[in-house]
Amino acid sequence: MFSGQDFSQQKVIIKNDGFWPDLDLSEFQVERAMSPNINARLLRDAVVSAVVEINLTLEQYKKTQISNGVNTASKCGVVSVDDISSTVIIYKKAVFARAKADLVGEFVSIASRDDKLGESQKEMQAALLAESTREIRKLLGLRRCGIAII
Repeated sequence: MFSGQDFSQQKVIIKNDGFWPDLDLSEFQVERAMSPNINARLLRDAVVSAVVEINLTLEQYKKTQISNGVNTASKCGVVSVDDISSTVIIYKKAVFARAKADLVGEFVSIASRDDKLGESQKEMQAALLAESTREIRKLLGLRRCGIAII
């Protein structure tokens, strides 16, 4: 159905803290196949929220890198692709997965609220949050799961 909305990707740059990369909202829309029906401000706010949450989680990592003389995430990482460090790639994956998890509820239309869809929505959200957590663990040098002696 025609809604009269402009469905082009939003060229909005989300400024980060200088260590972590700035993020382009259109990259999030493309990389995570976001529906053009979702309001651009809602998308932006979800990415900003994910950035804040993940930056807080990675604060000690950032401090360690800076104390070692590495002032940006683009200078970290063991490999790079097209001059983008693996650290930046992993960071973006973590942020975009977390942001999409926050938006999962926006994919469900009002007309289709059955229990199966609700369960599927919860599973998708859990999978996206797990993906984000795995990516953060990679940056912290941790394996997928860990055991600690209490």
